[in-house]
Amino acid sequence: MNKIIFDKVSLTFGTQEIFSNFSAEFAGGKIFGISGQNGAGKSTLLKLAGKILKPDSGKINFSTDLKIAAVTPEMKIYEALTVEENLKFFAKLRNKNLSTENIFELSRRVGLNLEKFLKVQVANFSTGMKQRLKFAILLSVEAEIWLLDEPTSNLDFEGKKIFHTEIQRGAKFDKIILLASNDSVDLEICDEVINLPLHKKS
Repeated sequence: MNKIIFDKVSLTFGTQEIFSNFSAEFAGGKIFGISGQNGAGKSTLLKLAGKILKPDSGKINFSTDLKIAAVTPEMKIYEALTVEENLKFFAKLRNKNLSTENIFELSRRVGLNLEKFLKVQVANFSTGMKQRLKFAILLSVEAEIWLLDEPTSNLDFEGKKIFHTEIQRGAKFDKIILLASNDSVDLEICDEVINLPLHKKS
């Protein structure tokens, strides 16, 4: 079973303590909700799990060399490109080639109507449609670790339902899924929820 293990992890930004001897085990096949007030470290925890940040002390252990994919507010997509061009570009970064059939299937899974928007630049998309494209990019990577930071933001009810179905499907395929959100509907699909405390400045 794939795992990420946080072992007594501590991290401070300036005078703000984010984590202090934080320990947790995230195993494949489950959806882990990460909740907490603004500044409690939800996004930071995902960045630690994604190897973007390193802890000041403690260790983060991965069971094997796992591929990581993320949907975050900071994730950049290319607005001058179409859905197809974006998907092919990001797939190529991972040494993957997507066929037209693959692209239509990925778009269908996230609720993007390519019959209507095939040749439309992403700059003309709504924020919800851009969020769907980000999730399609994540699905295309076929990573073992999914880091989801407010993944259903800007989505309508149907969009949230589609995302939740795909997230639950990912868990069935032994993905390690960390979902940072304070949305009660998001947290309802989680198998476990970690509520991070807000630390005071030292």
